[in-house]
Amino acid sequence: MKWLEKRATGKKGEKIGYPTQKPMGLLARIIRASTNEGDVVLDAYCGCGTTVAVAQALKRKWIGIDITYQSISLILKRLEETFGEQELGKVKTDGIPKDMASAIALAKRDDDRLRKEFEKWAVLTYTRNRAVINEKKGADGGIDGRAFFKIGKTDNAKIILQVKSGGVERKDVATLHSDMLPEKAAMAVMITLEKPSKPMLDEARAVGKFRHEDMARDYDTISIVPVIDIVEKGKTLDIPMSLEVVKAAKRANEEKQLARPIRESAFFSPIDVAAHLL
Repeated sequence: MKWLEKRATGKKGEKIGYPTQKPMGLLARIIRASTNEGDVVLDAYCGCGTTVAVAQALKRKWIGIDITYQSISLILKRLEETFGEQELGKVKTDGIPKDMASAIALAKRDDDRLRKEFEKWAVLTYTRNRAVINEKKGADGGIDGRAFFKIGKTDNAKIILQVKSGGVERKDVATLHSDMLPEKAAMAVMITLEKPSKPMLDEARAVGKFRHEDMARDYDTISIVPVIDIVEKGKTLDIPMSLEVVKAAKRANEEKQLARPIRESAFFSPIDVAAHLL
């Protein structure tokens, strides 16, 4: 039996851009050879979640662990796109903020790398894993993420997101507003660990509204979202993202692939963080 294969190819959308992504065909053969349906598959360095996706398709229980929330976010999005929201709802996550105490603990870590995980968690959780994390700051004015939403039949508009874990003031809202122009952003979101002050809210309201003609709805051009609303109320970005437009078509294609035996061309779309389906 041949075990060594090239990295994931671009066939039928298998490659998702993760640098160490493995071919699904290889993982499928390993899992089939070493487990039966209902067995537990553990990947302690799960990365972009190929092992998890294959295990799910082959009706194995699974546990995936990674050091960064960005990987867990990628896996959750991959599972949702491939298997749907109903299956995603069965996944349990550990090691990520579930309440204000754990959110504050992560945001206040001495290690700067761990504090960055708080920013990633906030952006990706609020956008339901639809945003793109900004890994390079400085010239970007402290922007932590970007997301895109559909306007009209073919166009997209941009939302920029910023996370503040303390010391935020009215002037920070004004600065975020000024950052929208070079970014050509239609809207902006500031996620704050602390409760926003009245001057901050007034500054955001003064910017006005963004009219989404397709939705026949006005959105705040600048929104201020307290972390407590994310962890206690489950608040998320409630504007249809560009990803939603192609999601149904992609899932229909994936369901056809899942009905066949898995092979290499099949398509699935620093805290220790774990996701598991047991």
